[in-house]
Amino acid sequence: MTERPYWLAVAVAGWGAIVLWKAAELPQFHQYAGIGPGMFPTAIGLVMLFLGLLLALQIRRGVRFEEQGAEDVNDDHRVSYAALGLAAAACALPMVTMKPLGFVVTCTGCFVLVAAAFQSRSHLLNLALGAAFSVLCWWLFRKLGVQLGGFLPLAGV
Repeated sequence: MTERPYWLAVAVAGWGAIVLWKAAELPQFHQYAGIGPGMFPTAIGLVMLFLGLLLALQIRRGVRFEEQGAEDVNDDHRVSYAALGLAAAACALPMVTMKPLGFVVTCTGCFVLVAAAFQSRSHLLNLALGAAFSVLCWWLFRKLGVQLGGFLPLAGV
């Protein structure tokens, strides 16, 4: 008898339960917009619970989960731990730099790191594009009334 990966269904349903638990702390409805900040996380948590249940049913029926072939997949391709590290650094960067350096510098750094993870070698172009997108996003959020802090907190701007 082959081993059935019920742990996968439990993991999906478990993440859904965690999302639901944290979404319960947020208001579901808002008096002006009707939809509160907890509405979408609640919906996502419910969908994840449902998908975990469906996955458990498929596992119980004996559906095998195997890698699917694709046209341009190289079977001997190795994981690039350098790229993985750069992407992980891009994810962790906001935790360290958002308050002292601000939104624009942090997002620019994330853009450059992710571009490098995807093997882009145009570092100056990536820096310019990241800065342009970050400034645009900062400005648009300001116009919408979302406070993301100063433009460059270290410079007092």
